[in-house]
Amino acid sequence: IGQDEVCGCSLVTNVFDETGELCRAPKRKCVKHFCWEKLRRAEIDMERLRWWMALDDLFEKERTIRMSMSNRMGVLGLMLHQSVDHDPMTPMTTPQIRDSN
Repeated sequence: IGQDEVCGCSLVTNVFDETGELCRAPKRKCVKHFCWEKLRRAEIDMERLRWWMALDDLFEKERTIRMSMSNRMGVLGLMLHQSVDHDPMTPMTTPQIRDSN
């Protein structure tokens, strides 16, 4: 630590509200903000980790949505789950169950 280095820790009020000012005390004599750089780096790393996890969740959601969209447009799905009447002049009839009594 140099002779003329300043602490430089950002000052806060009410525990979390930053004031926008910096601590101007000499770094060697400031005992209030001891090793604040390491703590700030840890906070930044945790914030970056949270953002990466949120991004990973969004990528997973996008993947599942794209997969469901691709499955939805398949011809096989249409053939298996829907009947289409191509001739409107002769409407389709449902098979009748005959009683064999």
